[in-house]
Amino acid sequence: MSELLFYKEPVALNRDQHQQVKFTPVKDYSFTSEINSVPLTAIEFFEASRDLPVLFSKDQEDNYFPVALLGLTNKGHALTDSDGKWNANYVPAFIRRYPFVLNNEGTVFFDQASGLISDEEGSDLFAEDGKNTETLDNIVTFLNHFDNEHKRTVEFCAALKEQALYKPFNLQVMPKDSDKPLRLEGLFVVDDKKFDSLDTEIVSEWFKKAYIAWVYAHLHSLGAIQKIAQK
Repeated sequence: MSELLFYKEPVALNRDQHQQVKFTPVKDYSFTSEINSVPLTAIEFFEASRDLPVLFSKDQEDNYFPVALLGLTNKGHALTDSDGKWNANYVPAFIRRYPFVLNNEGTVFFDQASGLISDEEGSDLFAEDGKNTETLDNIVTFLNHFDNEHKRTVEFCAALKEQALYKPFNLQVMPKDSDKPLRLEGLFVVDDKKFDSLDTEIVSEWFKKAYIAWVYAHLHSLGAIQKIAQK
């Protein structure tokens, strides 16, 4: 199953056990308050880049994956207000899929601690005959689309690694109304000079796969760091 972050009690959705449950869409994004970044699929770079920096993190196996930077401190962010309203133009799909998620076998799970699944109010997930409702079908379609884009993003990141295009990104930012700078460490960006020097054959192949556009969207997003700092 994908990294869960704010999922506290994930359980498998079962049409017998959960025949009567209903779903209420997310309106309060306070469940994200403890995190400073979330995984981002490459197809999201375009919309996210307007106000969220897109950087790359690296796991213990030296595999890279993009993240949307929500805040510049080690914990939390300032993109929600006191009512949990999201105060940015784009909500990453990793957050929008909550409280649902697919495991590696394609089974739908949900966070039973979310408060968004209950027997009392919301839209039915199952019809009286036990079949999926349109609501659940739409949720499953979204989850499958997310997982497919996740796989494409893994391939994209592996291609960047193969060409040795990652470089460490360490930045010192002066937040608004503060005299103490914040340092960003442990993240990576695409080396634009190496990127500009790629062989023509690779550029042609990457253009067809949308990799070229994704890299440019990523580089464009770095200008949003100051927006995050001001928040």
